[in-house]
This record gives sequence, C-alpha cells and structure tokens, in this order.
Amino acid sequence: MNKKDCNSCNKNKCPSCAECQAKAFELEVDEELKQERLNRFWKKYSWLIYSVVFLILAGTLAFETYHSWKMNTRLKESDLFEKSILLTLNGHNQDALKGFEELAQNGKTGYQKLAQLELADILMNQGEKEKAVQVMQQMIEQTDKSDPLHQVGVLTLVSYQLEDNKEQELLNLLQPVLQDSQFQALATELSVILLKKTNETQKADALIQKALTNTQLTPNMRARLNALKSGE
Repeated sequence: MNKKDCNSCNKNKCPSCAECQAKAFELEVDEELKQERLNRFWKKYSWLIYSVVFLILAGTLAFETYHSWKMNTRLKESDLFEKSILLTLNGHNQDALKGFEELAQNGKTGYQKLAQLELADILMNQGEKEKAVQVMQQMIEQTDKSDPLHQVGVLTLVSYQLEDNKEQELLNLLQPVLQDSQFQALATELSVILLKKTNETQKADALIQKALTNTQLTPNMRARLNALKSGE
C-alpha cells in the first residue's frame, strides 16, 4: 500500500494500514478498560444504587398510601359531621351528640375541632356547663394558637365562663386574640364586659375607643360597643 492510499485511510478505515491497526488496538484497549472500570464500579456500588432506588419507590408508595388514607379519613369524618348537623337541625340532639363525641375524641382532621364546638354548644344548651367547658379547654390545648379555630375556641370558652368570677384569668386568655386577629372586635366586647365586672371602666372605655377606630367594624358590632360605654 502506497503513502497515498494510507492518507485516505481516515475516510476508508484501511484495515491493513499500520497506523489504523494501532488506532484500532488503542480503541479496543480503551473500551476494555472502560468496561472493566464500569464492572468494578458496579460491583462496589450496586448495593447503594439498589438502596436508593428502593427508598425512592418506598417513599413514593408511602406518600400515595398516606394521601389515600387522608382523603378517605376526611370523607368519612365529613360525612359523620354532616349527618350530626342534620340531626341537630331536626331536633335529634342526643343522636347528634354521639356523632360529635366520636369526632371530638377520635377525629384526625379539622372536623374534630368543628365537632368539639358543636358538642360544647349542645352540652351548654342541655345545662351541662362543666362538660362544655372541658370540651372547649381540650380543643384550645389541641389547637395551634395561629389557627382561627383556636381563637373561636377561646371566645366560646370565655363566653361560657363570664359569670364564674374568673375575670383576670379570662382577660389573660383573651389577650392574644385582642392583639391581631379577625375576631378582635368580639374579643374587645368580652374584655370590656369582664373589665366592667371588676369596675375597671377606664380600661374598658379605652378598649372601646380603640376598637371603634377600625373602619371594617360592622354596624351591629359598632352599636354594641357604643352601648357598653360608661354612662350609656
């Protein structure tokens, strides 16, 4: 083979050219080395790869299982709560009580807190104030302070105990709701009533004046607060 033929081997892949044979050998050795490295890597780390894959699959399965359980639980509790509400509306309070008690004790979703509110209301209407107070105290303890339902629970509990001579304790309980919440006006009204019971009229009037500056105050609440002013 002449030099001209060899120069054309880059395109024709000449099998008899010494340079091409050397390159082919280098490529073959390089491929074997790569394969050997890959085999060594696989033998060394295959367990880790399998573990990662297993964890990913297990995590996905766990998430899907939890999501399915949560949806089913929410649907069941929603159904029980709705049935109990309908029983209440139809005057079957004792039957409704069973449903609300079940949710209040064993609920896993937000319906537990709603059931506690309904349960306490029925108990209060039946004259079982002590039990109603216990239900509200339990709800408050179980609910995060930033949750609006926690604030509703506080307001409900305070309204149940207005005549229990626990003015300072109830005022302290209302303080977080007074600071910044969507129930600030109701908390103000209850606080004013408690302050007037202890003859702290100046503090009561100051709270009223502060609340009346709220431009979003409803006409009904504005009238109620004005009615609580000293001398009116």
